[in-house]
Amino acid sequence: MEAQTVIKRSLLKELIALLVFLFVCGILALPLLCVGGDVAGACKTAFVFLVFCRLAWQIHKHTFHWRDYFIYFTVTVGFCLWIDSYL
Repeated sequence: MEAQTVIKRSLLKELIALLVFLFVCGILALPLLCVGGDVAGACKTAFVFLVFCRLAWQIHKHTFHWRDYFIYFTVTVGFCLWIDSYL
């Protein structure tokens, strides 16, 4: 019988990555001090919250992949910057 390698997941690294995501995207999701900034802030906050919940669910179910994390991070930052430039 062959020995199988055990993939040791680093939960601490995944949680730190989740907190970095929340910190960076949370700052970008703050409403701007201009007309219509409160609506844009609400949209950005809702989007960041949904992506945060998705990443947290992946960590909980042990299906977290760094590739997905960086894609979600890039899309969320891009969305927040796009909404800010749209105003």
